[in-house]
Amino acid sequence: MLSLSGVVKAVGPYGGYKLASTLTQRYPRILMYHRFSVEGTNGAISKRVLERQFAYLKDHFEVLSLTEALNRCSPSRSRSGRSKPIVTITIDDGYRDFYEICFPLLKKYRFPATFYVATDFVGDGIWLWHDKLKWIIENSVDISEPLSIGGVEYSPEYWRENKEKLWFELVSAMLKIPGQDINDLLERISFLTNVQPPKSPIEQYRSVSWSELREMQNNGVSVGGHTKDHFSLGHLSEGGVRDQVIGCRDHLSHELGDLGRHFCFPNGQPSDITDFSKMEVKNAGFESAVAAYYDRRGISDRFSMSRHGVGENWFEFLKTVWGIDRLGALLLDRDSKFDWGNI
Repeated sequence: MLSLSGVVKAVGPYGGYKLASTLTQRYPRILMYHRFSVEGTNGAISKRVLERQFAYLKDHFEVLSLTEALNRCSPSRSRSGRSKPIVTITIDDGYRDFYEICFPLLKKYRFPATFYVATDFVGDGIWLWHDKLKWIIENSVDISEPLSIGGVEYSPEYWRENKEKLWFELVSAMLKIPGQDINDLLERISFLTNVQPPKSPIEQYRSVSWSELREMQNNGVSVGGHTKDHFSLGHLSEGGVRDQVIGCRDHLSHELGDLGRHFCFPNGQPSDITDFSKMEVKNAGFESAVAAYYDRRGISDRFSMSRHGVGENWFEFLKTVWGIDRLGALLLDRDSKFDWGNI
């Protein structure tokens, strides 16, 4: 029996994509990128694939800034004269590989983009906590005594024998605890493994500098907020949320000027986005906020807008940009991403 993925692949090039685009005309495709590399290593998107995507977007879509995309897709705006679907490009975190690999391609294709940065990370500041954890695990042999996180105990034997999946398990558990507890736990893990990370991130995990952000801001890149430390706002106190949002905003204004900016929730899943945190982001003057998943609500809530993750898979990219994923979320009444191949 042909899967829905098979049907989409079969009919997409013969009018299916255009039909999906027409049906989702008022929905801007907000693309979400994270890491870039020359060869596409360690889960990063390769320069070759990224340029293929950009060339395709140039031919078939209108690539707008997030501000303009939201304005153009507003219910109050007329549909007349619009011939191409709208795409907007967003990138999370603040890694330097964006400046080295993606930014030159944005300039080549004259695309605007929104780059969400964790402000305490910028300029060889703090490690992003999940990177620090990965570095400790990769450079450790075992732990000196059992480690308990979220009711799960990790023994020295388990640590030695399961290092390939250990990082994913620990990140999943640590996402559910407050930021300061994460820092304390990282200190304990460092002590138990006898592995001390460098003060600033190593090359693989380096951030952009403020001067590079100024250069990019002058060349079509809108720099948005991603908190100070990249902790989930869903697991902080109200004071902690306010500190992360206001501190991020003020740091951006100090270094880059007092401009209109957008916000991105770290981790960006439903449990990371509370009503209180959305209110704080709005009160801080940010124009919008994005999640890291998509659902049927799309962009109806400007402070929890759907985004579509982009990787190396070409078919997944086509489904996203032509609106197939959007149609699926609407027609199947799903509130999270689903696997077309299993339908």
